[in-house]
Amino acid sequence: MEKYDVVVCGGGPAGLISAISAARNGAKTLLIERYGFLGGMATLSLVSPLSVFNKKGKRIIGGIPLEFAEMMETLGGADTSYPSGNIHFDPEIFKLAAQRMVLASGASLLFHSYITGCEMDKDMSGRIKSIVVENKSGQQKIEAKYFIDCTGDADIVNFAGLPFRIGESDSKELQPMTLWFRLGGVDTDNLENMEMREGGKRHSNVRIREALMALGDEAHVPKFGGPWMLTTFRKGEASINMSRYAGDGTDVLSLTDAECVLREDVFKLVELLKGNFAEFKNCYIIDTGTQVGIRETRRIDGLYEMNVDDILTSKDFPDTIAKGGHPVDIHKADSRVQDLRPVSNGYNIPYRVMLPKGSENLIVAGRPVSATREAFASIRVQATAMALGQAAGTAVAMCCKKGISVYELNGTELHNVLAEQGAIV
Repeated sequence: MEKYDVVVCGGGPAGLISAISAARNGAKTLLIERYGFLGGMATLSLVSPLSVFNKKGKRIIGGIPLEFAEMMETLGGADTSYPSGNIHFDPEIFKLAAQRMVLASGASLLFHSYITGCEMDKDMSGRIKSIVVENKSGQQKIEAKYFIDCTGDADIVNFAGLPFRIGESDSKELQPMTLWFRLGGVDTDNLENMEMREGGKRHSNVRIREALMALGDEAHVPKFGGPWMLTTFRKGEASINMSRYAGDGTDVLSLTDAECVLREDVFKLVELLKGNFAEFKNCYIIDTGTQVGIRETRRIDGLYEMNVDDILTSKDFPDTIAKGGHPVDIHKADSRVQDLRPVSNGYNIPYRVMLPKGSENLIVAGRPVSATREAFASIRVQATAMALGQAAGTAVAMCCKKGISVYELNGTELHNVLAEQGAIV
């Protein structure tokens, strides 16, 4: 295929914003996505809302991510007005707005293409020459000057032989996978704890949780978390996050088992909701995620590692390129327990967390950035991933113009350019 300045790998929240940012900053950009639409976890796994754009009623994420949310709102598929900054959206509107903004930026799209490897430059350690994709046209090699890994699982980092970790220390525990589902026929007027809009608190429905736990083994209640029950843009519909599977999203056998087990569990859980709670007596399944939602897999070994103190007590980094504000949120792998710690204020994220050690021309955006497991548990959410995406796209475009490696880019200069372009840094 033709050569590009920048290839963005993965079209989720981080990837689509990365592509827009790189293209707007003058780089010839290609965005590769394995499905036939953009949005990643937001659309293929139905993960909602986009959180968090605000902290204590003040915007902490702006720029292209907010522009994108406002475009969805214009199309009737989002609401950006709530003080919590948790932006609810319609997944179909998300898909439409995403492809419109990416194509309008001048970036190119390549759908239905699965990245299977990369070719390293034999003359320069840490430099990727090309990536390999498989699709209906066969096997293709795509060359570029710079690459952005937005796969969510640091797949390109893995293919390139750059350092990463899974779990923490000797523990390989990962947060559980979930098959999100949407129901129709729900009496949403009488279902409490539906909203995260005003206060932004991700409270589970305690009444339903306690009742399901009381049913216990007698009713063969599958493993579940929460449940967290959100409204959609239509009365009578509920978007529900509660199924739970302990596994590894980078292992295809584990992924396969997760899909099969969780699909069975979703149908069991819906029958339990119908049979035990008046609000659900007439409900039916509208859809489930195209694939299981994945909370945690690889994290890169980067030039700086965010830790929980960086999250709970914000530090002033000269190379700040994004902010976060989500709680430290760790779902226990094989139980119903959730470790949730509040974050008082928006915190700063430095450019260096996106740079794998030893990398010449690869930046990572989204949840696999360099962080301890506790810090990762706050950074991993979608709005923060989008802000990191804008930073990554801008950074590689700047590197391309200067002809320098990603670690040679001055982080303070990047900070200033992002601020000029509307990002909140």
